[in-house]
Amino acid sequence: MKKDYISYLRSKVGHDKVIMTFAGGILENEKGQILLQLRGDKKTWAIPGGAMELGESTVDTCQREFFEETGIPVEATRFLNVYSNFSEVYPNGDQVQTVVFLYEVKAKSSIEITDFSNEETLKLKFFSKDDIHSLANISDKHRLMLKEYFNNTFKLGW
Repeated sequence: MKKDYISYLRSKVGHDKVIMTFAGGILENEKGQILLQLRGDKKTWAIPGGAMELGESTVDTCQREFFEETGIPVEATRFLNVYSNFSEVYPNGDQVQTVVFLYEVKAKSSIEITDFSNEETLKLKFFSKDDIHSLANISDKHRLMLKEYFNNTFKLGW
């Protein structure tokens, strides 16, 4: 099968709600700020990451998706938590219950985000804890992940 599990799955189930596995990464700069992407589909700020393809590990997914959405090659350095109790509806009508594996990542090269954009990412920006707290257009799931990261306390059972 060609490498696009979401398209394959959606060809079978349409927009019905399915459980899907995702992985994302938190990249912190030297000022303690976190890199977020302005998503192309939902126009919300988010932790870079995405859906797992068949045959991938969650670490592979995190690193591949992070690069696709930021242009920054990263290495996962620490597993943070799994979040499995959130549902989403995408602008195209696809419904999912997400299972998200979250990692802390470090850049494998210099970080250049000024001119990066693509279909999935409209803009990249580093945000402080206070900046993130005041963001209106961020999902509850990502807000929770970032809160737990800044507090370095990860609750089980999300």
